[in-house]
Amino acid sequence: MELKTIERFIQQRGLKNGEDILNAFTKRVNLNLVPRTTREEVPIGHSKFGGYPDLPNAENHPGDHLTLLAQFRLSDFAECESVGELPKEGLLSFFYDLEEQPWGGVDERHFWRVLYTEETQLERVRVGEALNERAVTFEEGYAENGYDLYELMDEEVYESFEELFNYGELHAIGGHPNEVQGDVFEEAQYTYGERFENPFLLFQMDTSEELDVMFGDAGILYFLIPTDALLNKRFEETEIIMQCY
Repeated sequence: MELKTIERFIQQRGLKNGEDILNAFTKRVNLNLVPRTTREEVPIGHSKFGGYPDLPNAENHPGDHLTLLAQFRLSDFAECESVGELPKEGLLSFFYDLEEQPWGGVDERHFWRVLYTEETQLERVRVGEALNERAVTFEEGYAENGYDLYELMDEEVYESFEELFNYGELHAIGGHPNEVQGDVFEEAQYTYGERFENPFLLFQMDTSEELDVMFGDAGILYFLIPTDALLNKRFEETEIIMQCY
């Protein structure tokens, strides 16, 4: 979503609370799947969804019950201001138990893992099951806080606004999550305590036909981390929330 489109809508509708509406949006990195056109794998160490993970060695794999959802080469979006808190180098890998499908909770932490790898000598570790592998591109844009935005517009205006955008799959890093059943940040704070009062959205992954993966009933999975843990590269403190329809 581009800010100019939002500003144009505000002007055309003559909305008096335009500044509040703009404040309901936060900048983030949107992740777009690249349709697979060849049988070749994504090169080792590159950003991708699915496939097998790239790690220093097989001992670093968190367990064959955990499936790689995605790995991101952090240098790919080092210049993006919306994710400036992230390290500029290294590989960030996200694992999740697709069979158990936890919703998130302090007693379920063994069902997901986030690994931060600074080493450059990597190998493809073929452990467990793998999702369809797809390369990924990055694009900075804006995401709305849906509940705040709804309160700032009447129903007719809000519906007209939503029609402007064809969202597709909602994969992202940073900014505000696309909630399904309520504010994700509020749910994270309720579930995990005050350290998650203002977390960073480390990764939002949507249900994907392209990847052949579904979270609950066509839901979204969110990986969240306290800002202080992020700045100190304590990615083991990442928690999840899953919401679905």
